[in-house]
Amino acid sequence: MSSISPSRDTLAFTPPLHSVSPAANAFPDPVVRSKREAASNPAVNSLRRWTLQPVPLASSEGDHRLRNELATSATRHAWDSLVQIPTDSTFYAGFAALRSAFNTDEVKAWIMSKGMALDTVVVKPDSITGLVLSGRVGTRKTFTLNDDSGWWQVGARLRAAATALDRAGNGVAYVPEQSDRFSRNAVLQWHDITPPTNADELALVRGHLLAEEWSGWSTETKGRLQGSSLAARKTIDRLDERQYLAGCLADLVRNRPDDEEVSLADAQTPIGATSVLATNGADKAAVRDALISHGFLVPKTAKEVRNVIRWLQAAVAPAPALGNYAQLLARPWAPGMLSENDKRLVAQFMRDDAISRSEPSLLRALDFRGVLDEHTPQEVRANADKILERILDHPSALNWGKAAARSLYFQSASGTYDLSTLEAKQWALTAALLQIDPKMPRRPGNVAGYDIYQPANSGRTMASVRAEIETQLAQNTLLDPKTVPLAAHLLLASSAPEFLVRDIPSTMRIGSVEWADFRLGVTFAERQGGPGCSRRMSYTEIMGLSRLSTSTPGEAAVLDNYGIDVLLDWGLMRGLYEKPVDGRYTQQHHLQAITAFNEECEQLVYALEQFNLPLPIREDSAIRNLQTVFPGLSAEQLKAMRVYIADPDERRNMKLSEPRTRTLIETYMTGDLTRDRWMLLAPGEQPPQPARRTSPFVIPRLSASDQAAVDANVQALNARIAHLPDVQAQLPGEVDAYLDKLKQGLSIATRRMIAQLPLADRQALEWGDVDLFALREATDSVPEIDVTPEQVEERRGRKGTLIRCNYNGVISYFEVFPDKLLIVKREDLPRDLALGGTFQTVPKTYGPWAVSELPVRLGAVEPFDFAAYSSNALPRPGVTSPGVIIDKLGETLHATPVSVQGEASNQVPNSFSSPRTRSIVDRIMQGNFIHHRASVLKVAHGMLPLEQKREMLRRNDSILLSMIPFVGAVIDLTKGNIVEGMRGLIIDTAGAFAGGAFGTLKPLVKSTKAVAPFGVKAFRVLEKGVEVVSGFLNPLDGAADLMAAGGKGLVALPKALGRASNPSVLLKLGVVEEKLRTCLGVSNQLQAPHNVQEQAVQPGAHNGHNHSIPVYAVQTDGRWYATHPKTGLPTGTPLDGFEALPA
Repeated sequence: MSSISPSRDTLAFTPPLHSVSPAANAFPDPVVRSKREAASNPAVNSLRRWTLQPVPLASSEGDHRLRNELATSATRHAWDSLVQIPTDSTFYAGFAALRSAFNTDEVKAWIMSKGMALDTVVVKPDSITGLVLSGRVGTRKTFTLNDDSGWWQVGARLRAAATALDRAGNGVAYVPEQSDRFSRNAVLQWHDITPPTNADELALVRGHLLAEEWSGWSTETKGRLQGSSLAARKTIDRLDERQYLAGCLADLVRNRPDDEEVSLADAQTPIGATSVLATNGADKAAVRDALISHGFLVPKTAKEVRNVIRWLQAAVAPAPALGNYAQLLARPWAPGMLSENDKRLVAQFMRDDAISRSEPSLLRALDFRGVLDEHTPQEVRANADKILERILDHPSALNWGKAAARSLYFQSASGTYDLSTLEAKQWALTAALLQIDPKMPRRPGNVAGYDIYQPANSGRTMASVRAEIETQLAQNTLLDPKTVPLAAHLLLASSAPEFLVRDIPSTMRIGSVEWADFRLGVTFAERQGGPGCSRRMSYTEIMGLSRLSTSTPGEAAVLDNYGIDVLLDWGLMRGLYEKPVDGRYTQQHHLQAITAFNEECEQLVYALEQFNLPLPIREDSAIRNLQTVFPGLSAEQLKAMRVYIADPDERRNMKLSEPRTRTLIETYMTGDLTRDRWMLLAPGEQPPQPARRTSPFVIPRLSASDQAAVDANVQALNARIAHLPDVQAQLPGEVDAYLDKLKQGLSIATRRMIAQLPLADRQALEWGDVDLFALREATDSVPEIDVTPEQVEERRGRKGTLIRCNYNGVISYFEVFPDKLLIVKREDLPRDLALGGTFQTVPKTYGPWAVSELPVRLGAVEPFDFAAYSSNALPRPGVTSPGVIIDKLGETLHATPVSVQGEASNQVPNSFSSPRTRSIVDRIMQGNFIHHRASVLKVAHGMLPLEQKREMLRRNDSILLSMIPFVGAVIDLTKGNIVEGMRGLIIDTAGAFAGGAFGTLKPLVKSTKAVAPFGVKAFRVLEKGVEVVSGFLNPLDGAADLMAAGGKGLVALPKALGRASNPSVLLKLGVVEEKLRTCLGVSNQLQAPHNVQEQAVQPGAHNGHNHSIPVYAVQTDGRWYATHPKTGLPTGTPLDGFEALPA
């Protein structure tokens, strides 16, 4: 790290962009542009300023001046110093990029928000460090890509620029906005010159600089030096372009419906100087051309544009250098990975090695700093990445990793026995993993023999399963309480990375649709961004990826590849089928899972629609009926119309309290709109008046013409009245239909809750004796003979129902709160409940001397929170309620036999769709529905205040919101952003964000549009060949390994191709996947060659097989090694069964 500390500077804050990791592509030469003009697009003007400005073309004179300064004043002493960077030197393009990236508004605001002084900030590949000053005392603070500080989101541009200049990874210090000076050591390293550390080395460096003429570089040398700077500038420009594109497109579709066509013909967007579209100094391009350059198809509708915007705004964290910690392990074996024999040799090395034998576990033995002793097990679990980094950074730990690799004659990426620091860490971690579990790597979801995705874990929280994993690992005598959570972290990173994502809701259940969607989002991130990137992301960020849609069948096929394991595990947990003995799933399993998943999602969509239905109101029905006889009139126009008593004699004889003129709607609603009584008055119209009274004995009458007009008016209104139904008689039927649909929607949500219970509870409800109970308050001192059904119903707790289950002699109780989307298992209730309350005789006087002794039913103090049963309050543990009576709902649902063979404890019921679950839920809905019909009818009739109607409907809206696990959609809806909020609705009832979060919700727009979650899009049958589906189902066929090995950076693609019967299909999918990475803006993880033969082949390499696996190999030191697919150099451990094919 440079010791040079730049000075402080500030800029105004702009909210940070959730950006993505750098892309490493081929880049064009820089283009000199004129000064950028102000963009006309208002969306563009409102965005952040462009990060990079044009730089002068490099010249030989600039490089010569830089060399002279390095050879003279900059090398007068061995320690680092600042050197002036000429603006026309080759180095300046990267320096200017770094300076600009350091001084963006969002980066400086973020640094300031952390309390760090700008002039103390140093950026390293995976972290940023600075001093936090408190008075005269400074504390050094470090933020990494692994924490929740937001550094990976805000620092993408800066990391790209720093990586280009900091080849050694020592760190670069903050560069002020007006500075033209930079670290001498960094400049020397960039020019492939090792910086001096003493006087002797200083003389050598000075002599080397004086002897070399930088102005005469070859084209190849100059291109190599420019490459990293151009790559960084390209990355930064593309990030800016994505942000501007998203803003431009958002402005184009604002407030437009999804199905409206959108033309991009005249739309322009800024582009970077390094863009392929920046010809002839252009700084703008057509939006459609910019989209194509970023890998998108040109959208045609507002819906497609919004999907492109989501892709442009999506974020995937940069993958950690250590990936998923298992970069050297693969099953089945692949060239460059450790073979079974290699694993035995690693174990032998640890048995013979003194350091390994010094502690029970290698994790302890390599902890030379005693890092584990400084933390509690809880702290180890929460900070595993940091702790691992501190352990592995120790020189002795690195030397151990190098020694282990050397013992197996391992060839590094450089084609030699010399390992890089990263490779030494990989070897140490690989040895630690193999010591904990010699059978690594296992199938996904298997942690040291523990099957995470077993049906028994369905309905459990991820935290409880993680605890059980650690409990099993604790039985390993090599591990202690502090190495157990560290070992679990290492194993989960490759077997079930979803467990390491930050901020997972505690309410999410394994086996739910939300869990499947979340796990699929993790797979998407891991495959697109590289192994390990998901553990740097939060739950919200992962789920944000779920809102992305594909544009082509090829892209959808890639998503199918991502989701196949998740879907099959979901089906297994749902009880659709048993796990095959040989572990190989069939297309029948796949079809069963897809069918059930789609059926469940369709039912959840239906439930969503029912919760969105408006409550029938008498006034609404009246308006709707009137519009049939007054076609073309709006509701407001109808409300302005009045009726007038046509008969003057009736008017004269009416009570003074009765109005002679009334609104049309009110008259119809009250049932008073009858024939031959009313005449219709238009807005502002006055009824005809008789002449002035001239005698007290003569009643004034209308003129003949006026009377004829009145009679015609009455007859015309009569004709309309004849076609009007009785609105008061119509309303009960509408209310019943509304309640029926609401019951159907709530039934689906309740079945979903039961399906997400732990397996043991689902088995008990499916195959045990089940009784249901309702709770009510006692009717005070009213004798039983005088109690009316209405009084009983008024006191019933309709918000909750109690279920008692007797299965194999074990009694279980469950409190079910349908509109709270909550089931509470009660383990503190007695085996038998006191039903019906108790009776007490009290005197009752019905008249003089007529005193009778009558029984009164009394309640008791019961261990239930009756407030939760009678209101929107959540149940409180340990609360009792006085005066409660427990009533049984219907007869007992008797036990049903297990329908399949085998031990009942191992059987998994399909609880969501089973007849037993439907019977339980139907009894709840029919016997104790959350709304009482009479109460709803009163609200619909309009007798109650409008505010009470709104309060009733608010519960339906909160149920709907509880079915939305994506935070973004909830925030949009609560802010009233209906267009964007409804776009984010997804189909799930997990209720992860329920519980008071939506108290200030505005009434939802009555729309049934919903965006299906990522899982619904990926879990479907596509029009593709049987062979591809079979390959996805069973990894041994090759297709499922398409990307998994790509992140390992070795010969993974040939392995998949060699075992697939149709390699061209996989190659096409590999190309499509890389296109998705371009759309997402992440770096290339898999450069798929058009065929296997296009690998880099070193002279002398032989084509052959190693244990039936195709491989190119080269002989080094008498041993055969696989060649690296990109460099052609020998890599990995010696091949133990190579057979060369005939030339």
